[in-house]
Amino acid sequence: MLQRIFSTLVNKGRSTLPQLAQYTSMTPRQLRHGLAVLVQHNLLYHHLDPGAEFAFYEANVEHAYNLVRTGKILEMVDTSFGPAAKDVMQSLLLSGQTRIGDLVAAYQAKIEQASKKAGTNDTEEFDGEANGVNDDSKNEPVVKSTAHLNSILCRLIEAELIDVVHDKTFESPADVLKIVEKEVMDKYFPNGVKGNKAKAEFQQRIAEGLRKVRDESKSLKRKLEQNGSAAKRRKLFSGLGVATNGSGAQQDEEMDPALDPKQVIRVNYEKCLVDLRNRRLVQFATDMFGETTAYVYGILLKLLTKDIPRCRLDPVLDSVDDDDDDDSKKKGPGVVTTDQILDNLKTSVDLSLGIGKAERHQISSRAANKVQTHPPKKKRLIAEAEVDGEASEDEKEDDESSEGSDYDSNYEETKPNGASGINGANGVTHERRMDRPTQLRQHLMLLAESTQNFVRHCGPNEWTVDFEPVMKALREAELDSVIERTSGRQGLRLVRILRAKGKLDEKALPNVALMRKSELQQKMLEMQTAGFVHVQEVPRDVKADVKKSFFLWYCDVEKSLSRLLETSYVTMLHCLQVLEALRRKEKDVLQTTKRTDVRGREKDAMRKEYYERYARFLACERKLFAQVMRLDDLVSVLRDF
Repeated sequence: MLQRIFSTLVNKGRSTLPQLAQYTSMTPRQLRHGLAVLVQHNLLYHHLDPGAEFAFYEANVEHAYNLVRTGKILEMVDTSFGPAAKDVMQSLLLSGQTRIGDLVAAYQAKIEQASKKAGTNDTEEFDGEANGVNDDSKNEPVVKSTAHLNSILCRLIEAELIDVVHDKTFESPADVLKIVEKEVMDKYFPNGVKGNKAKAEFQQRIAEGLRKVRDESKSLKRKLEQNGSAAKRRKLFSGLGVATNGSGAQQDEEMDPALDPKQVIRVNYEKCLVDLRNRRLVQFATDMFGETTAYVYGILLKLLTKDIPRCRLDPVLDSVDDDDDDDSKKKGPGVVTTDQILDNLKTSVDLSLGIGKAERHQISSRAANKVQTHPPKKKRLIAEAEVDGEASEDEKEDDESSEGSDYDSNYEETKPNGASGINGANGVTHERRMDRPTQLRQHLMLLAESTQNFVRHCGPNEWTVDFEPVMKALREAELDSVIERTSGRQGLRLVRILRAKGKLDEKALPNVALMRKSELQQKMLEMQTAGFVHVQEVPRDVKADVKKSFFLWYCDVEKSLSRLLETSYVTMLHCLQVLEALRRKEKDVLQTTKRTDVRGREKDAMRKEYYERYARFLACERKLFAQVMRLDDLVSVLRDF
């Protein structure tokens, strides 16, 4: 029923209740129940015009796709907040938009049921009816009490992984924009918008109205921040000696303020995508530099994206004029200092791993400490060149900051075995020892000087990340990986040549690629069919003649990424269709496994041939889900991050 309603809205577009009844051949009662469930899970938008009899319903396709990422979100929450937070997040994902009071009541019932079961098991063991082994750790709830649940919710709300539901939540972004535009027109521009200045003010008023709508979802977070964050509260009470002895964890839970049981909450997928992007970038840095440098990068991203609500900028909310001279806007998402990163690093991490050892005279302090105050521009019409004369003010400031740096002051040179001279008495080179801040700085410099632009050194001991160039490099890396698997190393080499050289004539390409003409044409046609390279015909004369035309090969990265995204969608859909076909084929076996006397002991309760069919189905299901997850990684990089 739900599938029929959702697919109808996707195919037909916005529809009212009578229209849905006509399209789906369902009764109004069935439609109301189905629409209520879909709205609760945020799979539908609905809008009611003033004076209208019926509301319009629209499918929320983006949220429907986010259901594929449920496993990744739970894994991310488990890594960051623990298994208890994962269990709470899983409950929210399954129940949809939920009141806090209903969630507390559900967990209270689970806790009471588990305590009664534990008491029954203890009695049976005392009577001697057990076999001597009574492990209840699997049945023990991860959420210990309602205070523990309240503490978990506070942490997730402060991390913005949980949002508050309000009236505008059920409206589509287009409807919200129309409502805000109408309010702005009625309040500030009753006579219409005239002139460029009025148009700019009109756009600014709209952006402010949309920010107010978004801020309504953060009302619960603001209330919690009035008492200070969870980390600050725990530090304060631990400093006063409140959390002592074995009851420290329980007292920590009681420090969090009680949440309003009537408040309705839901999962914030936009913030979840920000954390998933951080994990993907850390994996990218691991492939490039190793685990230690990637760990430092992960701490930097965690601190930097703490106040970033979503991955991609909104064209209305986050529009910044390129000619604006405000440095705070040009610095990007924010700035993190070296001391902040050092305070959040684990003391058990050895920062000496993953960095090279070079002599002090081989390091240019001025080049290593180069500060880039502004992010790189997308397009430069005129390349910057060195000119004679006095330097600009920005260049003078950068030179002064570089010359005044103490980059080499933290090095301590020791001579083993009391050797003296440049190389020692026995020709042994000096050992260079660095303290922990200097080692951290070395890792940050590796990230800043990379061709992928992982980090930008934006000030003395200040670091930031420009996500657009980093994600561009990651997308090209994903595209190169697909090209290598499809066309081999030779095809990848040709694509990189075209990226570096631009458009090349088919007659000049064999000389540049150092390949035979026949082999090159075959490989280029193969990649053209796959959509990785393209050809352009340029006629020599006014009359188009194939024999008298130039054929230029070129590589359009945007077209290749777009086609790769479409192919990923098709492949993912095919995997899900195959899985659905397998479920229909093994329907009798799957229905047997749902029985209470069979669930959990399938191997002992089922016949051998049925269990073998069930095991084969589980193996195929795992493979298909793994393929879907890999495709989702690619879709996330190409579309969402």
